[in-house]
Amino acid sequence: MGHQDSTKKQVLLLGSGGVGTIGALNLEAGGQASVTAVLSSPTVVDLIAPAVVPGRTVIVLIQNGLNIEKPIFEKFPDNICLSGVSMIGSHEVSHGVIEHEYPDELILGAFHNPRLDEKQEEATAKQFVEMYAAGGKTTCTFAENVPYGRWRKLIYNACLNSICGLTGLDSGRIRLANDAVATLVRPAMEEIRAAAAAAGVQLEADICDFMIDLDPLTMYLSPSMLVDVQKGNLTEVENLVGEPLRTGTALGVPMPTLSVVYNLLKAMQWHTMEKKGKVTIPARTEN
Repeated sequence: MGHQDSTKKQVLLLGSGGVGTIGALNLEAGGQASVTAVLSSPTVVDLIAPAVVPGRTVIVLIQNGLNIEKPIFEKFPDNICLSGVSMIGSHEVSHGVIEHEYPDELILGAFHNPRLDEKQEEATAKQFVEMYAAGGKTTCTFAENVPYGRWRKLIYNACLNSICGLTGLDSGRIRLANDAVATLVRPAMEEIRAAAAAAGVQLEADICDFMIDLDPLTMYLSPSMLVDVQKGNLTEVENLVGEPLRTGTALGVPMPTLSVVYNLLKAMQWHTMEKKGKVTIPARTEN
């Protein structure tokens, strides 16, 4: 390896798909960070363990879903863990080629670990915001209320994203497809909004309309779960749908639409696992 600038933060990036690659570009463009990318991993905690200095290394999860910080807290109880909610349009169109089709915004705060000082967690988050935004190519803002940002993004990801993955419709076509929004997407979104309220997070009354119309209709954007299905990849079914469904149900919120979506996605996931040789089934028998 060549000489490293000691004034730069050393960043280890896991996953260099659409979001990860643009994130690496932002950090490098700002001149305050040097990024090393690792392309695949069995689990995040296992892969980063050799690089984590207890009590010193800052772990940043720019990943969708709920409760993603729990394995980090369990494995690295003395390390600050930051939450990144990314609003971006980018995906890998071919091997090693990333298309960045929509301006990105990163909303960043700190997951609160009761073992750590909350003020220090927030100060660290603000330092990362400054470093990430330094290149001037993206909007990066500090968020004090991390649960709000995560539940808000789930209105899109647990509902529109997942139902696009199930139906094969992109974010424009699903709005054109008869009453798919009225009978599937909107009811699922309202269930997420009710679950968030039960968890103490109040989302705006018009948040469902905002997320349905987030992408320009004629952009015909394929959300991440649809892209995964099209590529034959596993989907983020547990983080995006399973965790909010379990959380809301445990709090007594009826979530019938999300329950059906979740179980359909799990069946699709099993089918994908079989194709990848991760599931063994009995041999076919003749009558």
